[in-house]
Amino acid sequence: MNPFKRAMTNIRRQPVKSGILLVLMVVLGALASGAISVRMAMNNTEESVMMRTPAVATVQLDYETAAASAGVSVMELGPDFWHTDNPTREDLSAVGSLPYVRAYDSVMFPSTMSRDLDWVMMELGDLTPYFEMSIGGITQWGGYVESFGGTGVANPALTDIDADLIELVDGRVFTQADIDNRSQVVIVSQLFADANNIQIGSVIEFENNVYDYPEFMRQGIGNFTAHWHEEEFMAAHQVLAFEVVGIFDTVEEFDHTAVDCVGFDMMDASIECLELDTFLRERAQLYNRIYMPITVAEDMIAFRNEGMLLILDEMIELMPWYRPEDLVQEEPFLQSIFVLYDSRDLENFQTAGTERLPGYWGISDLRGANAGLIASMDNMRDIADVILFVTIGASVAVLTLIITLLLRERRHEIGIYMALGEKKSKVIAQFLVEVLVVSTVAITIALFAGNSLSSAMSRNMLEQNLIEQAEEDDGLVFDRIPWHLILFNPGEMPIEEVLTLYDASLDASVMAAFAGASIAVVLVSTVMPVAYVMKLEPKNVLM
Repeated sequence: MNPFKRAMTNIRRQPVKSGILLVLMVVLGALASGAISVRMAMNNTEESVMMRTPAVATVQLDYETAAASAGVSVMELGPDFWHTDNPTREDLSAVGSLPYVRAYDSVMFPSTMSRDLDWVMMELGDLTPYFEMSIGGITQWGGYVESFGGTGVANPALTDIDADLIELVDGRVFTQADIDNRSQVVIVSQLFADANNIQIGSVIEFENNVYDYPEFMRQGIGNFTAHWHEEEFMAAHQVLAFEVVGIFDTVEEFDHTAVDCVGFDMMDASIECLELDTFLRERAQLYNRIYMPITVAEDMIAFRNEGMLLILDEMIELMPWYRPEDLVQEEPFLQSIFVLYDSRDLENFQTAGTERLPGYWGISDLRGANAGLIASMDNMRDIADVILFVTIGASVAVLTLIITLLLRERRHEIGIYMALGEKKSKVIAQFLVEVLVVSTVAITIALFAGNSLSSAMSRNMLEQNLIEQAEEDDGLVFDRIPWHLILFNPGEMPIEEVLTLYDASLDASVMAAFAGASIAVVLVSTVMPVAYVMKLEPKNVLM
């Protein structure tokens, strides 16, 4: 009789012992199957969350790492740290050349003034009066001019378009010639154009002013904004005429009614209302954003530096809390935005990009927006890992012990086989077949049983974990994401949506992982029993 037939005959003759082995393997296998299902489901859910994270990043000063390195708190970091060397265009170019990057830009922010153009406001229903006073232009503060944020870009195609923040609705984007030739051309928002009766080809004027604050103080004027149109208070004054070559609109609108902030009070506001306030401030700045070539922005900042140098000594004398580098930008600060091909590359891009930046500058992105969700899934994954490793260890120990004991009980049978001339290899093969047949049945039952039990239980555990995490999270989301990327932030994914992504059902990856782990456990568990059989000699067994 060949080893396979003997193995099957022995299984039928000893149903109790085979059954005990089967039950133990089903119980242990079900635990392992459930843990593997949960772990794979968590991985898939986290990847789905990551896929919905915008694939954008920027540079940011890592003050927490700097403080830890210096052994002080963030508040104790000295002024030298906050005036550390900023990334240059060469640094940003090195980061932008990484293979993860689809588009990037270096951006400067000159401030501009206008006597003729109006700051456009959003219609926010009951919140409109508050925001008109809170985030409106200078005329809302008693001035006679409006302040607008210039955005000097090095990428003529506008990286904000690549990042799906805005879309061009009329005219054109810049050309490289516009950048190289310092062309005074701008791209403005549709709302801004409508509010100021602007069309493609319109010429609009902006003032580049340096205000003589010492003169304000000498005259005892506290409300500077009421006099910002008077040239006697300007240390330097420049009027620039720009041609409007493009008009943009935002890709997605924000539903401010999703957060109940009627009767908003900044001194007694919920986290949700404070986040709404911050977001709408940035949204208002976007509607009033003036895109221009970065070379023009450089010239504007250089003009402001020259004007500031005229009053620098007096400024420092009257306001000693300022340092010269606070007032004169010898190296204008560059912000940046990087648009990646795939949001799953954010972690690798962060590591590679940070290596190319000076000092404590690093790469930051929007993954922090879902930090609570990721933390919850990490907790669940840790629990699944503990269960899996403990189960594997217990399975190896228990199966090794049981199989060894069963073989010891059958040592006379083994001795007879070998006395009759049977090779040890065939004896070992017989017992391996017995174990594998029982294991195959047990693994099949355990795979479906473990997955079925873990699917509902893990879903409920994840939901509870997410709820607890949300209740514990009392910080602003803007503390976890870069300020420059606020407008790209889609917000934390709702718990209901996370649960719809969570799927612990069986698939090929789960079955393959479980089968691989099960085979490894069975093989390891038979090492000692096989070694026991190899040491047996017929005469020692039968005497």
